[in-house]
Amino acid sequence: MADPPIIWFDRSPNSVLTDRVDGKATFSWPTSADPLDGIDDADGVIAGASIIYDQSVFVEAPNLRVLARAGIGFDNVVLDDATAYGIAVCNTPDGPTISTAEHALALIFSVSKGLKQSELRLHRQEGNYGPLHRALELDGASLTLIGLGRIGSRVAKVATAVGMHVTAYDPFESDEHFETLGVERSIDLKQAVSEAQVISVHAPLNSETRHLVDSELIGHMRDGVFIVNTARGALIDDHALFVALESGKVAGAGLDVTEPEPLPSGHPLLEHENVLVTPHVASATPEGRERIFSMALDQVLSAFAGIKPSHILNPEVWPGRNSDNEGN
Repeated sequence: MADPPIIWFDRSPNSVLTDRVDGKATFSWPTSADPLDGIDDADGVIAGASIIYDQSVFVEAPNLRVLARAGIGFDNVVLDDATAYGIAVCNTPDGPTISTAEHALALIFSVSKGLKQSELRLHRQEGNYGPLHRALELDGASLTLIGLGRIGSRVAKVATAVGMHVTAYDPFESDEHFETLGVERSIDLKQAVSEAQVISVHAPLNSETRHLVDSELIGHMRDGVFIVNTARGALIDDHALFVALESGKVAGAGLDVTEPEPLPSGHPLLEHENVLVTPHVASATPEGRERIFSMALDQVLSAFAGIKPSHILNPEVWPGRNSDNEGN
């Protein structure tokens, strides 16, 4: 390993991280049009979501020992390829929780209150605003969460505080976790969404959950449902969503993540009056960014020090290639 080791970023890192590294490593990032410029010298990588990290990338980085995904999701990292190359892969599951949950709640409030439609009517000077306004009163309304992990749990706490009745579908969380949050457990996804007035998606993306929200599942929802997604765009079949919006089956949608991402100008969902789209910025508060990248940096520095990272996703690979120790 280089002395000091090199940590490669897919974009220029925040200056706060330079102070935090305190001489334990040096930073590099692309300085040309090549998105992988400089990765060939990297001992560690702090990865965003824009590059697919697979065999074609790892073969270009012979010194790479550890890759930390700056965020919870790691669907752009081919874990089997990293493991085959002896590269430890980590994520930062606690980093984006607060900011993303707040953004999900902002979308829930915005779409259920019809803020975009109301503003557009005002821009058009239509008049008769009160009688035309359609909004859902959230006190007493039913919310179903698809996923009750860190972000979903935080959304549940706030939603409960404003008086919503919260149900969740998550086969991987314990009954005790549901009970602690005061969330009703549903063991059947179709049943979970069938009575919800608002549905918020917080599931991981994998081969089994791609297009989890499709025309069939939407068909089980009540008419006039609101759908929010701050997890991964491919969890929702956007064509099925658009059809449901056009028919009125779905009253409105709030999307921070889409497929593709970002949506191109003129995309039907961008043009739809009942859809509010933000460009995958839910975690992008200054506090959220600092938390995410600081945690990612800590994971990489731990690996450099011979300490197994606390959020390693392929622990069987530890201590990995180019290692002079047996790990901890």
